[in-house]
Amino acid sequence: MVAEVLAGLTVETVGWDHVDAVRLRADQQQEIDLRYAQPGRPSTTDADGAPVPDARDQVDPSNVFATLLLRVDGEPAGHAALRDLSGRDDYQGGLHPDGTAEVKRVYVAPGFRGRGLSRTLMTVAEDAARAAGVRHLILESGLMQPESLGLYLRLGYDPVESFGVFSDEPGSRCFGKWLVPDAAPVVEPVETPTSAPLIREVPWDDPDAAALRRAMWAYLEPLYPQLARVVEARGGHDVVDVDRGHTALVTVLATLDGRPVGCATLATSPVGPEHLTADPLRGVGGIAAAAAAGESRGFELQSVFVDPSVRRAGVASALVGHLEEEARRRGGLAAYLNTGIRQPTALRLYGKLGYRPVLPYPPYDSDDAQLLFLGKAL
Repeated sequence: MVAEVLAGLTVETVGWDHVDAVRLRADQQQEIDLRYAQPGRPSTTDADGAPVPDARDQVDPSNVFATLLLRVDGEPAGHAALRDLSGRDDYQGGLHPDGTAEVKRVYVAPGFRGRGLSRTLMTVAEDAARAAGVRHLILESGLMQPESLGLYLRLGYDPVESFGVFSDEPGSRCFGKWLVPDAAPVVEPVETPTSAPLIREVPWDDPDAAALRRAMWAYLEPLYPQLARVVEARGGHDVVDVDRGHTALVTVLATLDGRPVGCATLATSPVGPEHLTADPLRGVGGIAAAAAAGESRGFELQSVFVDPSVRRAGVASALVGHLEEEARRRGGLAAYLNTGIRQPTALRLYGKLGYRPVLPYPPYDSDDAQLLFLGKAL
């Protein structure tokens, strides 16, 4: 089946072994190998320079129910595929529920990028999945593909727990989207304040700010058991909190109707605006190179927390906006932050505020499998 999306732009359903589909997947694999290249890592190409597919992720064509080939004026320009995962091993000790499918091999050739074709492919893939009765669509990407992470977040995909053969890879990130509206989790109502949040600067050890950071830790601890073990090994929350205070430049407190409800902190970052466009094709070595390139002029937002009872009342936006203005006042050209994969609401908020995925940055360990890194030009 061939569907014309726009003039000169078609998306065709082809066989998994279609010659153009095979070539585009090979080109994608070669680019991925470059992005994730590490010094000393065994070559992933054969004697002729052709990419050798990762044996762990060989797709069984019998599970693929749609292979999509996008053409621009007849030229093969993009590829995506869908495979059924219902009842199959999730590599986390369970099985995928019925109605689960995975988007695989989403790729647009370099010469055709910047035209919104990835979004077109994903839209067509979602339509094909719905037609096949899929309820939950999931996919996997990685930290060295920030443009892909940004696309999925903008399309309404939230982080999900790792699945599949790369579930033990720390650089892997998984996302999911409910295609059936009534299957999505219900959002609980929140308290409605009678006034706008008041933001004021306070010392790091201000009692109200410290209490809110302690409440933040109580919220995060059960979500991230691995992080809890690290904090405990360093002496517990109070010890770590004092250490973090040494690098804090500005701490702000938000109140609603006179009640402290939120806090956030600004710190310097070792990476400046150059990191917003750091080239992923330089591999993991490019992260350190970007961090060492010239004067930073970058800042980091840390410990952004809002009392759950008043979330979606504009408090977080007010906190972030205040710190961004402070960063600009200090000559900042970029702002960075990180958040965990189990906080989809925070990710959606930061996306609305203009933050986009970036490569991992120091001092954070790029092997931390629970973080997503975001940045914004100021």
